[in-house]
Parts: sequence; structure tokens; C-alpha cells
Amino acid sequence: MRIKKILIFGAGVIGSVYARKLALVGHIVSVLARNKRLTELQLNGLLLSENGKEVIKANVAIISELKTDDIYDFILVTLRKDQLKAALSLLSQNQSKNFVFMVNTAEGYSDWIGKIGLERVIPAFPGAGGKVENGIVYYSLTSRFVQPTTLGEIDGKVSPRITELVEILRGAGFPTSISKKMDSWQKSHVAMVCPLAYGIYFDGGNNYTFAKNKTAIIQMNKALKETFSFLKKSGIGVEPSKLNLLRIAPLCVLNFVMPFVFNTKWAETVISNHALAARGEMEMLFNDFNLLAKNKGFNLTELTKLDIRKIN
Repeated sequence: MRIKKILIFGAGVIGSVYARKLALVGHIVSVLARNKRLTELQLNGLLLSENGKEVIKANVAIISELKTDDIYDFILVTLRKDQLKAALSLLSQNQSKNFVFMVNTAEGYSDWIGKIGLERVIPAFPGAGGKVENGIVYYSLTSRFVQPTTLGEIDGKVSPRITELVEILRGAGFPTSISKKMDSWQKSHVAMVCPLAYGIYFDGGNNYTFAKNKTAIIQMNKALKETFSFLKKSGIGVEPSKLNLLRIAPLCVLNFVMPFVFNTKWAETVISNHALAARGEMEMLFNDFNLLAKNKGFNLTELTKLDIRKIN
């Protein structure tokens, strides 16, 4: 394996996880952090615990700025959607060739392409979840069946750099998949996470209290069926195809299954932690997805019923 020089742009849960595991197999990894997180990392280093095991300090460099001539084989952009706009101008000035955007989006890639350039953008999505507590990242990877790290070229081609990146990530222990329809894949992800997160907001608690709230569960499932029906009917498509189960499964089945799904440590780590910590991002995604539907001639009434901002 050829050693790569990799920058992780963003030091939250996702950036920390990918930094740690890539460094563990020998890649030269730098992590760019800001504000309070930068101070934490400068004082204590990058500390992580996987699946509740002992806390490990990752062997990475901590940096606070990205210089124009700092050239990396890959830059992994691990920011929330609501943090990205301010970072795009800075990223655009760097001369590296491969920017891997591990960012939620329902808007497509025109903003990224406009700033970075079509040939430098790689859409992707992480396969991990967790939380930062007292400067330590507690995390778990998601399984290949549930959600592997997913990436692909915008045009759907399996290019040499995509093949190389998959090998790098798999070599670091990440279940990884190539999608030839990344735009549909990311819109499908937003179609799923908006009802999941807004179901928790509707309940007003966390995944455990939500699991016991029958009214919230039913409304979330109606919203899930609606968002995926929209993707199917609009021609955007559902990716991966297994997510069509949320569209075609009878409502009574979803109402029975989802309380068990949410009443788990897995749901806390992968769903609830992010929903509660990244409400600004989720509101942006919620608004973007509703706008996408409206522009296609659809009105997402069931999803809107989960929005407690309008209820209150």
C-alpha cells in the first residue's frame, strides 16, 4: 500500500473517526480544527473510543489553517451542511486535486463545483456515528448492510481515483461502497434522515423517549413513506434500492418495527446523537428537501406535520 498524505477538514465526530483509522494504517494524516475543538486537540491530542473500548490517542497532526500550496492526495471535507458555505472559499484556494465531500445535501453539487471545480469534487458520505464528550470522540462504524462509507464520481464513472480511494478506506477498516448515482443516493439519505430527526424533535426528547411515543412514531413513518414516494414519482430515484422498503412496507409494519429500532444504543449513536447535536444542519436539510419537492410539484404535508416550529 502506498502511503497517502490526507487532510481531514473538520474535527467533529466524522472527521476524528476517519483521521484515527487512516493514521492507524500508516497514512500521513492532518486534521484541521477551529475554535474550542482546536484548543482541545492542541492540549490533549485526538482522543477516541470505539464501541466503548479504551480511549486511544490518534497519531495525527493538528493544524489551524489550510495554505494554498499544502498539497494532499485527498482532502476529506467532514463538515455539517450549515458549516460548509463559509469553508468553500478557503478550500477553493488550495491546489490539491481531490476533495472528498462527506456532507449531507439535497441541493446537488453546483455550489461545490462552482467553487472547487468539477474535476476536483468527489461526493461521498460517511459510515459512522457518535458524539464528542469532554474532548473524547465516542463512536461506532455502521455496518455494510446499514450504511457503508459511500462515494462515487458525479458522472457515475468508476474512475481510477475512486478505485484508489475505496482501497484506501477499506484498508483502514471502513466498509465502503461505490455508487454510480450519488446525487440520488444523497437525496435518498436526506429523505430518510429528515423524518428520523424531526420525529425526535416532535417528541421533544431522545431516541429512547421517541420509541415510546406512538403518535410521533406513526407521524414519522407517514413522513418516511411520503418522502420516498416523492423520490420515486419525481424521477429522482431511490438509492440504494433497498430503501424502497420504507416506501412499500405497510404503515402498520413500520409502526411495529420502529420502536424497537429506536430503543437501542445503536439508534442513540447513529441517529439521535447527530440529530440533537446538529439541529441547525437538520433544519437546513429539511428546508432544502421541501424546496426540492416543491420545485418538482410535490407538497410534503406529512413531513411538514413533524415540524414543531410550525406547530408552536
